[in-house]
Amino acid sequence: MNSIKILVAEHNNILRMLDVVHAASLRILEGAPVNTNDFWHIIDFIRKYSDKTHHGKEEAYLFKVMVDELGAMGENLVSHGMMVEHDIARLYVSDLEAGLKAYEAKPTDEARLSIMVAAGSYEQLLRRHIQKENDAVFPFGEKSLSDQSARWVEDQVSAFESDAANAEQREYQLSILSELEKRYVQ
Repeated sequence: MNSIKILVAEHNNILRMLDVVHAASLRILEGAPVNTNDFWHIIDFIRKYSDKTHHGKEEAYLFKVMVDELGAMGENLVSHGMMVEHDIARLYVSDLEAGLKAYEAKPTDEARLSIMVAAGSYEQLLRRHIQKENDAVFPFGEKSLSDQSARWVEDQVSAFESDAANAEQREYQLSILSELEKRYVQ
């Protein structure tokens, strides 16, 4: 399925951002001031690329048909597994946002710790989550879905990808990722 290839490619971009998150957190640990502007860009990328673009396609298309078509197995894997992890990731991003706001109000060690804990929790969760999806969930969906459901997912993902506003947002977020990589991981 071409849609799976797109989702895996998005995972690769998310992993690149996780490398940025790791490096930015390490700088804080080493005593550097928190670059709040960079962390706001990280949050924006997570919310608009990782969550809206990527998780949005998974949840609205692939995961939807897996739950609808694969019964208890799909329900357990998706609703009680992948979707729960998506929600936990959103919680960690909210925690990161709260830590940044606290740091901007008063740059204390407590606020720095909140930022590092939220960022590290998000990073570790997403690395494991991506591995599970790439190694188990996506192959299971490819092999188990009917041709009709697979075609529907392909059509929906293709329409999402070709939408001009989605494409513009995707390219903008990837340009932010490239800029952050230059500062943190290259």
